[in-house]
Amino acid sequence: MITCPIFGDDVLEERVISLFRRLGHDGRGVTLTSLQTYTGVLGTRLRALLASLVQRGKLAPAGCDPLASDFAFRLPLSAKNARSTLISHT
Repeated sequence: MITCPIFGDDVLEERVISLFRRLGHDGRGVTLTSLQTYTGVLGTRLRALLASLVQRGKLAPAGCDPLASDFAFRLPLSAKNARSTLISHT
């Protein structure tokens, strides 16, 4: 059986991960409201993608804002510690 993402989340997943690398590179959580603002994606679709990314270990829950009841997510420690390496051709 072949399964395909319903909404084409492959492109959206790349956008969301790159957004976390840009905004949450220092370990801060990024709220769901901020993600909706930056990606322009509706809440239901974005929540499903975030749940999938958390299950696969690409994101980690970061709690919630008690005043706004807004959930936050962050990159897991393994992703923050991973550095990109440049391979030089000589």
